[in-house]
Amino acid sequence: MIATGIGSLPGADMRGSLAAMAETFDQLIPLPELPARGVGAHMIGRATAVLVDLPVDHGPGGWRLADSTDHAARSARSWLRSDLDDLEEVLADKEASVKLSFAGPLTLATGLHLRAGESILADGSALADVTTSLAEGVSQLIAELRRRMPRVTWRLQIDEPSAPAVLSGAVPTQSGLYRYPAMAGSTAVQLWQTVVSGCGEAEVGMHCCGAPIPWVLARKAGFSTMWCEVASLLNLDRVAGWVESGARLGMGVVDTMQVDKVPLVDRLIDRVLWLVRRLEIDPAVLKSGILSPACGLAGWSRHDAAEVCRTVKRAGDLVDEQLDQASR
Repeated sequence: MIATGIGSLPGADMRGSLAAMAETFDQLIPLPELPARGVGAHMIGRATAVLVDLPVDHGPGGWRLADSTDHAARSARSWLRSDLDDLEEVLADKEASVKLSFAGPLTLATGLHLRAGESILADGSALADVTTSLAEGVSQLIAELRRRMPRVTWRLQIDEPSAPAVLSGAVPTQSGLYRYPAMAGSTAVQLWQTVVSGCGEAEVGMHCCGAPIPWVLARKAGFSTMWCEVASLLNLDRVAGWVESGARLGMGVVDTMQVDKVPLVDRLIDRVLWLVRRLEIDPAVLKSGILSPACGLAGWSRHDAAEVCRTVKRAGDLVDEQLDQASR
């Protein structure tokens, strides 16, 4: 079973982090986020760095649409360009599979604001424009990377931690007195389809660490992988339907809220086997899945974050044998 990283890492040394990820997760190298560098290197900041023809700035209320970019926005673009340069140097023209991650439209809708201060959730036209800009930016970026690194296979991870809140009407307005109306599922599907189509032939997965996970909507939108935490898989019928349809399951098997507590390899394998038993499916179905930590390693020490990644990789190397035994 393939293993990979899922999100942010501690520290500010991208070249060192990339080298560690390439050594540990050699089958699927993740381009990590290093939020310790500043707001431009956070999840929303990285997504703003690929927007096309939509200037943004960062003020007291966070990221917002603007008439021109400010220092934070320029830093976000600079970090991303530097990160990709470092990636090209680390790969050194080798064949590789690399996973890029960007915030999706529903999460951008909660983290990016109109000039007046309200979330772009308040303006359907603005949300559509941002989504189109994001899709175009990702498309241009993938095309550039394929020219620069033609021996690399690219995968996309669209981060949607805010999707459950947006779909359930749980996002507060600027004043905090009200909530934005729940987004219609058909609207979410349309927004996601716009982004997925911008990724071209690259395999695209959704990462959702909130609950409930929008399994059915994600499948309709064209996502082929769902990245989530094993502990949050409450709707087991939806999970079973997802994997039995041929889609991949990205399993976050390390509870990163237990900071600097590196679990044993056997415990991670047991979590996969527990999931198989709960789903009541053929264990072989999960062999196409992918292991990862849960998101949130940025708050760990660099030593323990590196060790937990190596532990996940060892679990990935061993779990297929356990699944084979379970299927007999």
